[in-house]
Amino acid sequence: MFKTFAQRLGRRGGDDASVAPGEHEALAAPRVRLQPVFIGGTGRSGTHVTARLLGAHPAYHRIPTEVRFISDKGGLCDLADGRTTVPLFEDRLLGYWFERSQGGLHRIADRATVEEVLRKHRAGLRSDPRTAAVAFTHDLLDPMAAAQGAQGWIDSTPTNVSRARTLLKLFPEMRLVHSIRDGRDVACSIVPLHWGPTDVDDGLDWWATKVERGFAACDSLPGDRLLVMQMEELVERDREREYRRLLAFFGLQDDPSTHAYFDSDITPEKAHIGRWRHDVPPERQAAFDAHYHRLADELIQRGRPYVAGGRPASA
Repeated sequence: MFKTFAQRLGRRGGDDASVAPGEHEALAAPRVRLQPVFIGGTGRSGTHVTARLLGAHPAYHRIPTEVRFISDKGGLCDLADGRTTVPLFEDRLLGYWFERSQGGLHRIADRATVEEVLRKHRAGLRSDPRTAAVAFTHDLLDPMAAAQGAQGWIDSTPTNVSRARTLLKLFPEMRLVHSIRDGRDVACSIVPLHWGPTDVDDGLDWWATKVERGFAACDSLPGDRLLVMQMEELVERDREREYRRLLAFFGLQDDPSTHAYFDSDITPEKAHIGRWRHDVPPERQAAFDAHYHRLADELIQRGRPYVAGGRPASA
């Protein structure tokens, strides 16, 4: 029988889904470290869909922003691997990662709280970065999940997948969900954004490269630490099976409110399944579709757990 963190400590958690800035520093630190759950993918790959679903279960608290300071370039994974320095990490932590226009740590903690946790672990980050990186993460993120009576928290930073090996070294108890999505929809989703390719066919090549790198980064993870989920399978093709597989991976029993959320919010319409049919001009669709299937077949031939969408008309 599943017990929440609050039940195991003999106390009740709150009902709010997140902690307002200014509240975080007042929370009592949990007596045991909570379980980290990392969800990642190529970007625009369904990471937030999966995180919201798992976060609808009372066992886990979904952090309502990509924390980024763990797995992004210059983050704690890089610090633990000797790829960055403490001053550079601090600059990113209190700069871009804190004040990002779309998200940012300011959504979950005020600056004073982040600076306080940083001061506590600054010396350790210099002398023993791996141990201190873990302690820093738990001290910053555990209290808000503990306040909800949760046994763990969820971060949906896409680069979590690319740092899978280091994440496992830092957090042996972690679980990682590799979220993948139809490359055609990914390509169409990233083209309007400022950070990706500007043409849908270039977007397909970008997707294929990124998703293969993600698979390769996860190759050494044991099966009880990695779950590969394809958004189309979860949202449309085999909903109940994938829903049960997600719960089983985390050792959870079904929860009525979680299943109700799954039924009402995890839908093909809300997940924009098949958006490429509307976004790609009709005169380009046949070639675009064939391009996608060539890339998908290469993934499948390499033994990657990917399920391609409908075959091109000429197949």
